[in-house]
Amino acid sequence: MSSTSPRYTLYCAPNTYAMGVHAILEEIGADYRIEWVELFSDVPDPAFIAASPHGRVPALVGPDGAVFESGAIALYLAEKHPQANLLIEVGDSRRGHFLQWMHYLASTLQPDVTLQFHPEFYFEEEATKAALKQASLNRLQKVLQVIDEALEPGPWFFGDRLTVVDFCFAMQAVWPQIYPVSIRDYPHISNMVDRFIARPSARKVLIVHEETWAGAQGSCDGVNSDPA
Repeated sequence: MSSTSPRYTLYCAPNTYAMGVHAILEEIGADYRIEWVELFSDVPDPAFIAASPHGRVPALVGPDGAVFESGAIALYLAEKHPQANLLIEVGDSRRGHFLQWMHYLASTLQPDVTLQFHPEFYFEEEATKAALKQASLNRLQKVLQVIDEALEPGPWFFGDRLTVVDFCFAMQAVWPQIYPVSIRDYPHISNMVDRFIARPSARKVLIVHEETWAGAQGSCDGVNSDPA
């Protein structure tokens, strides 16, 4: 890390969607710092809210200002750091499918993943929350089947070409709560995640988040969050 201010600041909470962007920053060797935030706080950090109006992570502040939404940040970083080769470029015949999967993860997968952790966003009554989670889990079965088929033969969405799509998917696919039974029911997803978390960038981020999460659980004043 240089003696000057880091190029990027990532607003982050442990074990959340911020992990995907965090891993991308590691993968590209970016100069960055982590600003840990407490989600759902009654007194949120004003700088965090300025970067992320809904108080969600991740949010990235860099030379071009603030960007929020994990998919948008992933694309932004891939374009700003082309040497990392994590982008399917405009003009490539695979570009349409690249955009398709980026949007599929955000608009089809993520909402049902979020419901597995936060049904209270929509209902307060326990029986209704349980019914909503089960209905969401039933939907996830089909969504995960579609992704599993897309990862054949693998190991990544685009064969041997690793892209930000893989980061955005794999760092939420590590959560066992999103599977109706087990990740092993989806062999291509399982193989992909095993391979992905063996990468130094992913391994480092998972350890940092696990340690920060554990520390937060042990301190009422610590950073705390739930997956998604």
